[in-house]
Amino acid sequence: MKKNYKKNIILGLIIVLIDQITKYILIDKYITVIPNFLKFTYTMNKGAAFGLGTPVIVLIVNILLVTVVAILAYKYRGKLSNYIPITMILAGGIGNLIDRLFRGFVIDFIDINLFNFPNFNVADIAICLGCFLLIIVLWKDENNVKKGGCS
Repeated sequence: MKKNYKKNIILGLIIVLIDQITKYILIDKYITVIPNFLKFTYTMNKGAAFGLGTPVIVLIVNILLVTVVAILAYKYRGKLSNYIPITMILAGGIGNLIDRLFRGFVIDFIDINLFNFPNFNVADIAICLGCFLLIIVLWKDENNVKKGGCS
């Protein structure tokens, strides 16, 4: 089965563009969307997930992870039934990498008043959702192989 890589490239570009546009629009903004629940609060995240780590190390790790995911995606092309999760993970990683390279920090702005949850952004959503979907795809593909559905 031939994969349509152009659709994945377009999806990845759309995710990166939405991420960068929303970050640009919300620089230095504080907007209440749903009172006592959802706000857009501009935050400079100099660390990794939840602000952990030092900026230089986080930048190096970000570059390495994006590179490793891209290499693995290329190496295992044609072996997965669905590349959307990998596209989402890569696009999210690239969106945050752009911030780290050009700003020295990642802009987070989605602020949910729920258990003191840290602010996040569109790239973070793409990465987390992509990881979740990748687990489902890998589980589904593994079950298909066990049942003799694909090789």
